[in-house]
Amino acid sequence: MAKVVGCWAGCHGKEGEGGIESIKDIHTSVAPTLSEVLPQYSDEELVRLVRYGVKRDGQSSVGMIAYATWSLGDQDLANIFAHLRAQPTLSPVARSHDITLRGRWAIVTGTWGADAAMVNRSVPRWGELPRNTPFERGRYLASLVCTPCHGRDLQGNALEGTPPLTIVAAYTKEQFHSLLRTSFALGEREVKRMSWVRDVEFTDQEIHDLYTFLRDHDGRQLAAWDDGPRRGSAGSPLRGSLLPRGPS
Repeated sequence: MAKVVGCWAGCHGKEGEGGIESIKDIHTSVAPTLSEVLPQYSDEELVRLVRYGVKRDGQSSVGMIAYATWSLGDQDLANIFAHLRAQPTLSPVARSHDITLRGRWAIVTGTWGADAAMVNRSVPRWGELPRNTPFERGRYLASLVCTPCHGRDLQGNALEGTPPLTIVAAYTKEQFHSLLRTSFALGEREVKRMSWVRDVEFTDQEIHDLYTFLRDHDGRQLAAWDDGPRRGSAGSPLRGSLLPRGPS
């Protein structure tokens, strides 16, 4: 799950060593080494950051996709924290975050960046709902994996130049499976922004569930919830203890 949400195989590097994340003409960020920053946070403070986009100092994080990780179920979140805290200490990278003028305007207008303002608390926390069917499991995965690049409603993201995921209708199951294994789209075209999928190592079941939700149901449940009120105050209430109840 740490790979699915991008702690590993994503913004923070393959195994939390730190990594580079960017959106053309918007920003370039060197995400920190996780073994450097995690000891500074309690689990409760991490919940506040990951779910609500609020840092320890009460300020909003920028570019941390809390609107997507809001969906994480309590146990998945606890398991991720336990897994990351158990990793060896790595040499920290030099952190930086360069935001262009266009990126700053996107923050001001609320179209990108200020995580606390982008979390929609009217959206159900999909990870706390039943996941007994391919549709339910695919909905949860799509909310975590697809929304950061393709928009909270999966209708595409103009800033990132990504298409609406109705495009999945053009893919057979085999072609979609290949896309999430190799990052090569139809016509043998490499989608470089999807190169991270090769490191996530999605299971066959996860790919099947995503395909079912995106192809057979058009991802419409996420789209239906996108326009609700968004609140992002620093005083966000936290749920109960998130200490692991089982193996991570």
